[in-house]
Amino acid sequence: MRARIQIDPEIGALHEVAGRLELGPPKTPAAVRSILLPLFLVAKLRDHLDTHDHAHVFVGADGGLHRRSNFSRRFWRPATDGDPHKLIAPVVPGMHFHDLRHTHKTWMIEDGVPEVAQAKRLGHRLAGVRGIYSHVTPAVEQRLVDGLQKRWENTAQPRPHQ
Repeated sequence: MRARIQIDPEIGALHEVAGRLELGPPKTPAAVRSILLPLFLVAKLRDHLDTHDHAHVFVGADGGLHRRSNFSRRFWRPATDGDPHKLIAPVVPGMHFHDLRHTHKTWMIEDGVPEVAQAKRLGHRLAGVRGIYSHVTPAVEQRLVDGLQKRWENTAQPRPHQ
């Protein structure tokens, strides 16, 4: 099953305006896009969405949107840095949320994904002739998510001790 996330041109980004959270347009036209998801992520998102009936994927206890600072302090930092009081081991101490984009870009490079597909995936636009004459085919996009799926399968399986 193929599933996509659609970044809406009108409400595809979260903005804080005068202390209020509002959905509005993304920063650039290239950020408006359709993102093909690997199968493992479709299953994980489906399981998560089954835990609540809110319009958004990640919401607070009251169903509201997360402020960047609150999300970082309450969820991201404890998840990455760990919490010795709750016996939660660190995953990647000091990691920033935006570092996920850097990691994804690096994985695409390792997997030999063409630069135009990398740019499209991340919501960027290639400048000049490369951006005009290069396009992403469904086959290239599928290879990209197949690479992510393979990474998940290789890391999700218990490995024998060496």
